[in-house]
Amino acid sequence: MNKSPLARINTAVILAAGMGVRLQNVIGECPKGLLEIEGKSLIIRSLERLKSEGIDRVIIVTGFQDTMYHKHLEPLENLPKIEFIHSPRFAETGSMHSLFVAQEVLQDDFLLLESDLLYESRALTSVLNYEGPDVVLASGKTGSNDEVYVYGINQGENHNYETSSSIVSGDIAAISKQPRPHLKIQGELVGISKLSQNLFLRMCALHEENLTVTYSNHYEECISEVSSEWVVPYLRIGDLVWTEIDDQFHFDRALKIIYPRIKQQETSNKTGL
Repeated sequence: MNKSPLARINTAVILAAGMGVRLQNVIGECPKGLLEIEGKSLIIRSLERLKSEGIDRVIIVTGFQDTMYHKHLEPLENLPKIEFIHSPRFAETGSMHSLFVAQEVLQDDFLLLESDLLYESRALTSVLNYEGPDVVLASGKTGSNDEVYVYGINQGENHNYETSSSIVSGDIAAISKQPRPHLKIQGELVGISKLSQNLFLRMCALHEENLTVTYSNHYEECISEVSSEWVVPYLRIGDLVWTEIDDQFHFDRALKIIYPRIKQQETSNKTGL
């Protein structure tokens, strides 16, 4: 894909408020973003990738064990400028509320990432280079046992998301873990998106309109609801190498399968093979 003619994105938001209950047998009382793979935390891996893509400002929305993030990141250099926003009701709210509390410091388009991701470099470059103000990244079939599906109609050939390695784009009809028999699965939600101010403000307005009942909603549920009245594209990279790490199974899979593939890919890129 060609570079987008839109204004350059220089801000990213990392949602890091969650308690990571299903991962506590692996990391104890630490937030998920501090989980280490070969001695380096997930959040530092993301920050380094963001820096390499020209992102110079990162807002980290914290909640559970917020001071651990401060201690972990503040001594480090050669990272983007980091701003911390605390979501005090993290224990009873979902990721949309974490994003909502950051709205006062977000005046431009931005990248949105979840803190518990391990991914190859194409994830960021593809989203940043997407020719449009909004896009939600999706992948092919992962077998993660915790899939969130992106439903919609693709704009190209009707590739089967489970077997195709192609890059396909289209418009979102819904995002859900639950089956939508009347819709076609186009991919699995990765947890990396590009959001324009217009879409972000609409998401915040929707969240605020229903604040008494939607504290537990996640940002992807809000995007799903907004997509009924607003065109929100997805971009599916069928062979994207990535995983979220939300439980022991994900952690083992990351160590044994995903991280070795990412390392092999990065070595090949460096050597030109």
